[in-house]
This record gives sequence, C-alpha cells and structure tokens, in this order.
Amino acid sequence: MNDWFEFKDVRTESVGLVVTEMPEVIIPEERVTFTAVPGRSGSLSQREGVDVFNDIILPFKCFCADPADSLENGLRAFLRGSGALRYPVRPDGYYQATVINQVELQKILRGHSARDFVVNFRCKPLFRLDEGEEPVSVTSGTFLENPTDIKARPLISITGSGDITLIVGTQIVELTDIEDGISLDCEMQEAYWDGELLNDHMSGDFPLLGTGSTAISWSGGTVTQVVVTPRWVDR
Repeated sequence: MNDWFEFKDVRTESVGLVVTEMPEVIIPEERVTFTAVPGRSGSLSQREGVDVFNDIILPFKCFCADPADSLENGLRAFLRGSGALRYPVRPDGYYQATVINQVELQKILRGHSARDFVVNFRCKPLFRLDEGEEPVSVTSGTFLENPTDIKARPLISITGSGDITLIVGTQIVELTDIEDGISLDCEMQEAYWDGELLNDHMSGDFPLLGTGSTAISWSGGTVTQVVVTPRWVDR
C-alpha cells in the first residue's frame, strides 16, 4: 500500500504528492517542571496536571512528481493552515495539526533533488478517536465506557427546561433557569445554547469522562433529550 497522509480532508495523491517516509507513532511527553534544590542531588519534578502533555512534531517526507500540476491542484493551500491530520499508521482517528514549516515551492518548481521536501506538522498531543466523535443519545443512568486510559472532555447537549442537576460519575453540575436547553463544551469550558453563552446558568466544574465506565444521570426540570459526544482521546 502506498504511503499517504490526509490534511483538512484532502489526500496527498489528489495534489500530486508522493509520501516517501512517514513518522512512527510518537508517545507525547508529559509536561513536567524540574527544579534544582541547593545542597541536594538531583532535582524536584512537578507535573502540571493529570494528562497534560507537550505538543508533538510529525514529519512527512514527500516527493512532487509534477510541480506545475500539483500547484494547479491546490498544493499551496494544502501545505498551510490547521486541520485534522490522518495517516495510515493510526487509521482509527486523527490529530489536530498545524503546518509549521515553510515549503519553498520555487525550489520544487526548479525540479530535480529539490522536489524532495519534508512537511512538518505540530500536533496537539492527544490523538482523537473517530468513535468518540459520534454523538450518543443517552437515558438517565446510562454508562459510557472509555476505551483509553485518558480522561475525555465531552460535549453534553441537554434539551429541556427548568432547574436540572446533572451527574457525571461523581461530578455534580447544577443547571438553573434553563429555557430550551444547554450544551456543555467541556473542552472549551463554555456553556451555551443557540449561540447564546449560558455560563452563568451552571455551577460546578465541567465534567470529565474518566477511565473505565462513567454513569450519566440527571434529575429535576423537564429533560426531553441528552446527547453526549464523548471525544475519546489516546496518547
């Protein structure tokens, strides 16, 4: 099978690129501060938090067989910006990535060895699983099973009204004076509905989906539907 990568929903072959070398799976590095203590051997290490990692760099070595045709097919737009990055080493999801190096297209146009170049992506460290992007309609008491050992930051959308108590695992969120519904984006730390911010209608921390099984339940108010997009992530 030919190597490839897909960036912003565009495959390399559609812009005339041949991938000659791909990165292996990289385990992100935990974000740790090391402090030297006078008079003491070694150093103290302090982690910034649970599941806090540094970005990773993924390099792809490419070859451009027909530069003029590639430029006509959108090579310039393809090799810049940010978006979802997929590649066959990890076929079950994607990284959130940004192109960080400037590819010198004029050198590619002049041909020969200059047609070989490397595209470097700076990626958020946690790999997003496709199965975690699917919204799941739940009933009160439903258990969601995390397939990884990393806590997930879900999107929870509640259609309903009144004062609602949401319980996710052992975490309690109080939702007050809800009119039509509320969405809790636990990744962005925002509560909203229909474009209106509703952070002042909730109290408590934005809940996480822990490792293993997490129960989701609620009480109070009038709730007609709860949909959870779990956003499972892995190292």
